[in-house]
Amino acid sequence: MREIRRRDVLKWPPVSRAIQVLAVFLISLASFAQDPTPPRGRLSLPGKNWGVVLDLTGFTVKIVETKSDGRRYMFAVNETTHVEASLRLEKLTAGHPANSCRDSLEKRSKNQSLRVEEVRFSRSGDLEVMQYMMAELNGQRIDHKSIFACQLYDNTYVDLHVSKNNYQAADDTLFQAVINSMRIEPVHKSSSELIHDASILYLRHDFKGAIVPYSQALELEKLDPKLGKPLWYVLVDNLGMSYGIIGDLQKAKETFDYGVSKDPTYPLFYYNLACTYAEMNDVEKASAYLKKAFAYKANAIPGEGMPDPRTDDSLKKLMKNREFRELANTLAQSR
Repeated sequence: MREIRRRDVLKWPPVSRAIQVLAVFLISLASFAQDPTPPRGRLSLPGKNWGVVLDLTGFTVKIVETKSDGRRYMFAVNETTHVEASLRLEKLTAGHPANSCRDSLEKRSKNQSLRVEEVRFSRSGDLEVMQYMMAELNGQRIDHKSIFACQLYDNTYVDLHVSKNNYQAADDTLFQAVINSMRIEPVHKSSSELIHDASILYLRHDFKGAIVPYSQALELEKLDPKLGKPLWYVLVDNLGMSYGIIGDLQKAKETFDYGVSKDPTYPLFYYNLACTYAEMNDVEKASAYLKKAFAYKANAIPGEGMPDPRTDDSLKKLMKNREFRELANTLAQSR
């Protein structure tokens, strides 16, 4: 599509225009101004109306991502105490045994590649807990301690891991602070807050993860519109392209079609449909939507402008077609 190109990673490069970055920036400022609570980590699975929350005062969240198999993962580290915390959410498959939490902990303790010591199991409320020490790794003295806390909730495996090298007994307070802070909370967010969360993932190129909050925001807007036009354009645009980037062209098409149904004069929805059909190798529809995009170019957001179809990765595959190439050249000159 447009501008940011990651040909080594993405077949369909995402848009990154000034209005998107500005919207993310403004929403971030509003979020920080209104939320005086300590730094937190929140992780949720697609389709769930709850999330797992950790209080992470003193920590820096390094990773929030969606794995290829759909698992959600977060990793944070306290640069002062060197305590590390990771959280994983995994949807359970049909027939998953009810005692899988304890089973998974026992399997970890029996990992032959790790020479673990002082293995202890316990239970704290709904949590199954395991801890162990590991004095050495690959011949190096590390004095590593790990505590795992897991829980089955709403057909989901919730797994928290807190660890530290060069462990001392005084560090137990640090470990317990993280573990005791873990809780499950309902997710009730505005469409603006959801766009904020989604846009962070989008800018990190976690497009699969961004789809969830973008989709939730769009559903809220369908029921009770709150967004101004510029941010609503960003919502539909980025959701559609996130689908396109992960290869779900049908969902991308449906998203842009919805955008057109609500605002049939916004040019970038037509442009994105042209790119979608180009990915489908449909030169006729790609041409038709490209013409419509430039027919409405005057309705682009001020400062946004129209992309150059001759340099768009999604459209390049059609440039071997003479008629399409001539069309792209003509439209590019009218930008």
